[in-house]
Amino acid sequence: MVKSVLVVEDSETNRQLLCDLLEKVFYCTVATAADGQEAVDSVKNVNPDLVLMDVGLPVMDGLAATKILKADPATSGIPVLALTGFSGAGDEERLLASGFDGFLAKPFDLAKLLEKMRGYLTQRPL
Repeated sequence: MVKSVLVVEDSETNRQLLCDLLEKVFYCTVATAADGQEAVDSVKNVNPDLVLMDVGLPVMDGLAATKILKADPATSGIPVLALTGFSGAGDEERLLASGFDGFLAKPFDLAKLLEKMRGYLTQRPL
């Protein structure tokens, strides 16, 4: 079964990088959103298997969007991984405590990104 991912990222460059990686390395379809409100609206239509959520977003930040998704029984089971440039002491714990299911620091370390994705998606054979 083909998996689907919603990439929520306000940076066009990062959004495109993640889309290309997910489409070419993993068996999945990718939808995108540029802000938290768009993400909340898109999840209901896309019904993704995974959401990669930037924390610092316009309109509605990733924390608020994740809280909305986790509070809704229809979307609460969808894993949401935080994407953030904040990777100091305590940031990962704070984000996990606020409802995120995982954490990816930016700039992305390709090996770490692939390792995190393996837990949610099927990698194509090399």
